Order: sequence, then structure tokens, then C-alpha cells
Amino acid sequence: MSNKPYLVRGIFEWCIESNMTPYLTARILPGVRPPKSHVNEKEIILNISPEATTKLIIDNKYISFFARFNGINEEIYIPMSYVSGIYAHENGEGLFFEISQEKQDPVEKKSATKQINKRNKPSHLTLVK
Repeated sequence: MSNKPYLVRGIFEWCIESNMTPYLTARILPGVRPPKSHVNEKEIILNISPEATTKLIIDNKYISFFARFNGINEEIYIPMSYVSGIYAHENGEGLFFEISQEKQDPVEKKSATKQINKRNKPSHLTLVK
């Protein structure tokens, strides 16, 4: 299991306790639901402070919350594996992570592996003449 969720939560809590604004950066890959008007070069930077979000969840597998963009309340969903950083806006201190372009959720990987394994097995059917 990755230590990234614990590090993300730690930096988030540090920002809040230090009266700083936590900003999250994430790669935009399949599975991410970002506000389309705020995506830049396949990456998004989001203010995840309690003042900017509602129903913020920093889970071991994802980050989700509601925020207003251009007056529209939108639900944001980011798999934890796509989080590329969390830092304090005021001083830039935080943590940044390397994200692989081909990274998949463990659940997606398992199902893809099962499909490949099923294809490689010989058929149990026989030809009857």
C-alpha cells in the first residue's frame, strides 16, 4: 500500500494548522473528473481549503469534493494515484510526486490482467465432426 494518502493528509493538515492555503496538483488522465474550464496542459491546480470546498474526502484511493467554478457547483474526483503534489500556496512548501502516464488503479490492473490471462488459456471446447 502506498504512503501517498498519508503524506497528502499530513501536508493538508499542516497547511490548515499553519493558516495557509493547501493547493493540490493532479494529472488529468482517465478517471479524473476536473472542471474542464480549469485544465492546463493535462494538469490541474486546485485550492482544497475548507473555505473553497465542501464535503472534502481525502481517502486512501481518491480525493473528492464539491467546489464552485464560474458560479457552478461541481463535483471533483481525483484518484490518489494521479495526485502529483500538495503544497502551501503562500510559500510553495509541500510534497510532489512522480506520476506515470500509464498508471492505472490497482482494480483496473487486476481486471486487465484477468482478461489477458483468459485470452492466453486454451479453449475448453473441442471440435465435434
